[in-house]
Amino acid sequence: MDIIKKLIVSLIILLILLFGFVIYHAQDSAIVTTEEIITDDEPEQIQRSVDNFLGIIKTFQTDKAHRGAHAKGHACVKAYFDINDDLNPELQQGIFKQSDNSYKAWIRFSNGTPKIAKDAEKDSRGIAIKLLNVIEQGQTQEFLLHNSPAFFSINLDDYNGLIESEDKLKYFLNGYNPFNWRLRELSHVLDTLSPPPYSPIWEEYFSNTAYKFGSHNVKYKIQSCQPFNKTVEQDQTDPDFLRKTLATELANGDACLQFMVQVQNPEKHMPIEDPSVLWKESDSPYISIATITIPQQQFDTAKQQQFCENLSFSPWNSLAEHKPIGALNRVRKVVYQASSLYRHQFNKTAVPKPLDW
Repeated sequence: MDIIKKLIVSLIILLILLFGFVIYHAQDSAIVTTEEIITDDEPEQIQRSVDNFLGIIKTFQTDKAHRGAHAKGHACVKAYFDINDDLNPELQQGIFKQSDNSYKAWIRFSNGTPKIAKDAEKDSRGIAIKLLNVIEQGQTQEFLLHNSPAFFSINLDDYNGLIESEDKLKYFLNGYNPFNWRLRELSHVLDTLSPPPYSPIWEEYFSNTAYKFGSHNVKYKIQSCQPFNKTVEQDQTDPDFLRKTLATELANGDACLQFMVQVQNPEKHMPIEDPSVLWKESDSPYISIATITIPQQQFDTAKQQQFCENLSFSPWNSLAEHKPIGALNRVRKVVYQASSLYRHQFNKTAVPKPLDW
C-alpha cells in the first residue's frame, strides 16, 4: 500500500512538473530576426517607463536621490581592458578592431535594488564598465551587465506592468488559468534574487539584452579568469561586507576577469526583442575577446565613494559598432538620461570630469 501511495505521489509530482514545463514554453512566442522590431505603442511605453523609474527614485530618496536601480555601489575601481591578440577577423569590430589594444576603465560594482540594503539580502548584482578615450579623447564605451543570463520581462508593456503592480506574486500568477501565468519571467526573478557572492569579482555577469557587434548581434558575459579562491575572512552580518571584502582582496593583489561575447545564430531560437528567452550556449558558445585586469589598489575612501556616486553609466555611451538593440535597450536610453538628470539636479552634483586616471 505504501508503495502505491509513493507511486501516486511521484506521478502527481511528475505531472505537475510536466504541466509547468509545457506552460513555461508555451508562453515563448518570440520572433527570431536579425533586425529590430518596433511596435506602434513604443513611445507611450517608453514615457510610461520614465515615469515609473523616476517614481522609484523619489520613493527611496532621503536627503539624497539614488539610482532607480543598482542604487548601492560597492566600489568604483580602476581597471585595464585589454583586447585579446587572437581574435577571429569577424570579431575585430569597433573597439576590438586592433588586437592587443588596451584601454583604461572605471568599473562600478553594485547591488540591484533601488534601496540601500544590506549586502546579505537576496538581490541582483551588477557591473558597469566605462572604457576611457576610445577612438578620441573623452569618448567612452560602456557595458552594463548583471548576474542573471535572462531578463524577467518579455517586453516594455510587461516590464511596466510589473513595476506598477502592487502584488508582485499576483502579477506573475494572475487568475486561475495557468496559461496566463508568467512562469518563465517568475523563474528569472527567482534566479536574479540570489544570495550574495563571496565578493563582486567572483560573480558571473550577463548583458541579458542584445547589441550590435559590427554586422553581428551579440550578448555579453563577464566571469573570473581563475577558479574561485577564498583568501579573505569576512563577516556577512556586516551590511557592507562585499565592499570590505573586495577592498581587502585588491589591497593584496590584482583581479582578472574575462570579457566574452555570444554571437546570435538566426537559425536558432535567439530573439532580439524578448530578453526573457535564454540564448543557449549549445546554440552559440561564449567567446573570450578581452581581459579585464583590476590592479592592486586602494579604492575604499570617502572621496572615491562620492566620485562613484556621481558617475553615470549607459549602454548608449557607445560606438555605432556596439549599438544597443531591442526594446528593453531602447527604453534605457531615455530612462537613464532622465534618471541621471534628476539625480544630479536633486543632489546638486555633476558628472565628474575629467574621467582619465
